[in-house]
Amino acid sequence: MEQCPRLVVVRGNAASGKTSIAAELQREWGPGVAVIGQDHFRRVVLREHDVPGADNIGLIAHTVRYCASIGLHVVLEGILLAEHYGAMLRELVAEHPRPTHVFYLDVPPEETTRRHLARPLGAVVPAEVFREWCVDDDRLGVPGEVVLDGAPPLEIVLAALREHLGPLEPQREPNPSRYL
Repeated sequence: MEQCPRLVVVRGNAASGKTSIAAELQREWGPGVAVIGQDHFRRVVLREHDVPGADNIGLIAHTVRYCASIGLHVVLEGILLAEHYGAMLRELVAEHPRPTHVFYLDVPPEETTRRHLARPLGAVVPAEVFREWCVDDDRLGVPGEVVLDGAPPLEIVLAALREHLGPLEPQREPNPSRYL
């Protein structure tokens, strides 16, 4: 029996674990889960900078709505700065039938910098520049928003997130021919 599609928003500074969490949720929940990654839409699809009013904001909103409308659980992940994406995110949360979950990963700047330097991008973007990207306490301020300590290992952060999400049934049965 299908559940109402969930909307799960995972936000936080660069290198806070958002993409890893989204990928793990999709792997765990199986078919019927769409992961919408801000970086993919902004950097890959549109090749644009993260600025107020950028085209990726509308594209992300449209994609989230479409995926939910066809019955998929949606995990939206990204830095999603409140200053640039706040209005769009608040609108998505307000219009989405429950259940809706909004998480903010709070990771100390020293830890995100350490993680950044261990990634391939760390060889291209120096720590000083990376630190300028970080925003302190960029909560969205929507009812029910959960702030998680994102500094511990991924397994611990995922366990805390799962506790808030509760059980989830797959939206669709696996159909290998669908992916050929």
